[in-house]
Amino acid sequence: MGSISDHTAMTNVADSMDATSSSTTSKRLEMSGDEIKFLLAKIAQLDFKGVEIEFAYTLIVKLQELYRQKVQ
Repeated sequence: MGSISDHTAMTNVADSMDATSSSTTSKRLEMSGDEIKFLLAKIAQLDFKGVEIEFAYTLIVKLQELYRQKVQ
C-alpha cells in the first residue's frame, strides 16, 4: 500500500493540475486521437501501487472518454 507521503505527493499533483486548469480556462488543450492512443498505450505498460491506482484509473477513464469523442 502507498505511504502517506505518496498520497500527499499525488494530492499535491492533483491540486496543482486544478490550479493550472483554472488559471488557463481561456486556453483549451487539444490532442489528436493518435496522441491519446499513445498515452493510453504507455500508461497500460506502467505499474501502479497504493494511492496511485485510483488517480491513474480516473486519468485513464478521462483519456478514454476524450478518445471516444475524437473518433466519433
